[in-house]
Amino acid sequence: MNIETVRGYFKDSRTVAHYVKAVANIGLWESEKRIFENWLDRDDRILDLGCGAGRIAFGLRDIGFGQVEGADFSEEMVVEAREIAEHFGASIPFCREDATCLSYGEEAFGAVVFGFNGLMQIPGRTARRAALSEVFRILKPGGCFVFTTLDRDDRLYRVVFKDGANYDHDVERNPNLIEEGDRHFSTEHGTTFMHVPRRADVAEDLEAAGWLLLDDKMRSEIARERTEVSEFSEDCRFWIARKPTR
Repeated sequence: MNIETVRGYFKDSRTVAHYVKAVANIGLWESEKRIFENWLDRDDRILDLGCGAGRIAFGLRDIGFGQVEGADFSEEMVVEAREIAEHFGASIPFCREDATCLSYGEEAFGAVVFGFNGLMQIPGRTARRAALSEVFRILKPGGCFVFTTLDRDDRLYRVVFKDGANYDHDVERNPNLIEEGDRHFSTEHGTTFMHVPRRADVAEDLEAAGWLLLDDKMRSEIARERTEVSEFSEDCRFWIARKPTR
């Protein structure tokens, strides 16, 4: 498993179409809306990292955040996001970026959002730590980083990983996996990768990159979501971290 294999999934027209539909049919989750309004400053320059077709970026714009940008490692997603922005008349820049090696300058943003478990679609803990360090670099001191992950100790994934014979997450037998918690599985949009961490692992990675962990909660603890949202994405953990001030 490598990042180019993951990119292949997000280049696939079925996946791109799924993310485009989410812009129109899903929009911001209620939990996202509450988190963003509580933790982000409307005057900040905000980066929607791993933006897909722009669901979160457009949602932030719609609730009054005026300086939003989007970045994704799939050129196909970026093309769609730009077309949607043009259709809406939205002045949101979208560009292709690698989260482990961002082109932005130091302290360029007041806040960064990495939604829909995007961080955990980067194969390998070392690479995910590199992404955490890159976000830290481009964020201003005192700025917030909001992201989501699945949780291996959550009720659903306790059951999933209890099945030791499941090839999708058997590190010993499945060559597409790197470490415990990895999953390589088929969806209606193709075959994809996801790392499902334990809470303690994410907290450790944040500390190693210099972040201050402010809060973390499961989506179900924050808000009751519409049926469309629950069908779009299972329960996940929201993380809010801050770059320390000097």
